[in-house]
Amino acid sequence: MLEDPKRLKPIQLDSREIEQLAKKGYIEIKNFLPYGVASQLRRSIIHQNHHRAWCLLTRPYQPSQSIKDRIDKPVIDVNRHKQAKRAHTRRKFAFSFYRSANKHENSHQNKRITSQFTDILVKHVCPSLQLSGEITDAFFASFINQQFIGYHTHGSAGKYAFIYQLSKGWRKRYGGQLVLYPKHSRFHRKVIEPRFNSLILLDLSHPMPHHVNCLNTLPYQHRITISGWLK
Repeated sequence: MLEDPKRLKPIQLDSREIEQLAKKGYIEIKNFLPYGVASQLRRSIIHQNHHRAWCLLTRPYQPSQSIKDRIDKPVIDVNRHKQAKRAHTRRKFAFSFYRSANKHENSHQNKRITSQFTDILVKHVCPSLQLSGEITDAFFASFINQQFIGYHTHGSAGKYAFIYQLSKGWRKRYGGQLVLYPKHSRFHRKVIEPRFNSLILLDLSHPMPHHVNCLNTLPYQHRITISGWLK
């Protein structure tokens, strides 16, 4: 179990961060949680090995294909992943990654883990942004070798998107960077490395086009995040 959110030192966004979020459409808050709390959260996610705890998401996707993927499977569903990669090469919107499954909540601990984090997020971030604290969705995701998300925006999923990074020992050559396009131009970009224990907030009123670079990692190296939307 994580430390009680009520006992954590409140994290309030200062006026400079709030101004940057409004002006540029994004901020990165480093060392968002105490190191031990962040590490325990990462361990809890990694240990979710129940066969119903994860699902593979790809686009495009043929529903007739069988789904037998799980997070620790040595090889991801080859056909689905290749289909997504081909579409990405043709500059069509595509993605391939694992995310926590919302189904079968009684079979695993996904909801408990995400709620532990979102309780902290609501308490320490929402007051600064004058938000209601409603979470429209929250999930954790794991990207492994050759997985990615193509260029897209979040539309009207909420007022702000959040991406909390939990990848340890990450190096630039591993890929997996979050690439933002604040000026809606592919020639103007902001590249954010998957820094452990950093929280990225995106103001969806801009909106903020972005993508996740394809990973180039060993099988045991995962890009782990908790993501969702705030209202």
